[in-house]
Amino acid sequence: MKIKELLGSDKKRSLGIYILLLLGVALLAFGSLPRPEKSAPAAAIETRTNAADYMTELEQRLSRTLSTIDGAGRVEVLLVAENGGSIDVQQDGSGDSSKTVVLNSQGGSEALVLAENAPAVRGALVVAEGAGNDRVKAELSEAAATALGIGAHRVKVYKMRN
Repeated sequence: MKIKELLGSDKKRSLGIYILLLLGVALLAFGSLPRPEKSAPAAAIETRTNAADYMTELEQRLSRTLSTIDGAGRVEVLLVAENGGSIDVQQDGSGDSSKTVVLNSQGGSEALVLAENAPAVRGALVVAEGAGNDRVKAELSEAAATALGIGAHRVKVYKMRN
């Protein structure tokens, strides 16, 4: 059967079929266009080998920063973690039948990681040479609480012994 016979002689009907065909082709073309990737936050891209490494790095950075406070001198920081952090992975499906999405590459496979959440800090212990001075002690406590995003009551500052 030829297309002209299928369409018949009705021009309105043929025009409608042509429009539907063009619309279908346009939808197919639009669906195959590459979509721009959403940029992930820098914290989600950065990977840590484990929570202990993250906490150690954070302690070192905070020690260096606090030691720059006028009168603080040498500073040591110990952080107490609330948890070990977490990793959010892509799930396929919902409810009881959900499964983790796994990527296969070069003979290995790994879960599709959406985000790595750093361990939450529960408290901080700051030991500083200059903590014998009340002003320095207060500044160290306030700075540590601010940097860690915790309440000042969760930070204890002590004078370092000689």
